[in-house]
Amino acid sequence: MFSGKSVLITGAGRGVGRDLAAAFAARGANVCLADLDGDAAQSAAAGCTGPGSAIAVQVDVRVEAAVRAMVASAIRQFGRVDILVNAAGGYGERFRPTHETPEDEWDMVIDSNLKGSFLCAKHVVPVMVGQGGGRIINFSSNAGRSVSPLLGCSYTVAKTGVIGLTRHLAKEYARNGILVNTIAPGPVRGDRVAELVDKEGMEALAEQFPLGRLAETGDIVDVVLFMASDQSRFMTGAILDVNGGYVLA
Repeated sequence: MFSGKSVLITGAGRGVGRDLAAAFAARGANVCLADLDGDAAQSAAAGCTGPGSAIAVQVDVRVEAAVRAMVASAIRQFGRVDILVNAAGGYGERFRPTHETPEDEWDMVIDSNLKGSFLCAKHVVPVMVGQGGGRIINFSSNAGRSVSPLLGCSYTVAKTGVIGLTRHLAKEYARNGILVNTIAPGPVRGDRVAELVDKEGMEALAEQFPLGRLAETGDIVDVVLFMASDQSRFMTGAILDVNGGYVLA
């Protein structure tokens, strides 16, 4: 499905990003796995099997020079970037009142989610314009569509901003053949949620969702693959809610 395509994924060291990289590789893509944790990115890249190549890059998406170097690495290795998936993004401690949120936590959450997505798009868009098109898939969240059931104001604001970034990029670069869409997942059963709640808390959280469970990584991966494929060729500026009914249309 993605034979010969070049895919750049941020936040690819664990969870959805890691499984997404493996899924693209299994379908023939060349994959650049980028993560703040370089060792995790290397480990995830080693787990990618398929006819294409996989490389790992350590990157802090909050730093423009680092993002520029990441994109240059992907171009040097693969010659192009057909698909950018902005999945990187940090979060603060479990929900606390907005008036108790430290400034440094606010900055980290906003910069790693929103500024990072902007910087990655900024440096990939010229590549895509030059090659005649591409896909950008941004990760928002159910928090960006409503509010987070786990996290604070900074996360809700950052993920809402990602939706605005998607909307603007989609309109600005549509005539260049660049399709820009957003996926808005709910909480995914895995490391990130486990860092915030214990087993009982996870079960209570799942009860808030009409489908009665949290997402598995595959639930998110399958939708991203659709958004990256030719099946979504007439979609841009769209938001796909993949959250078990937590946010209803």
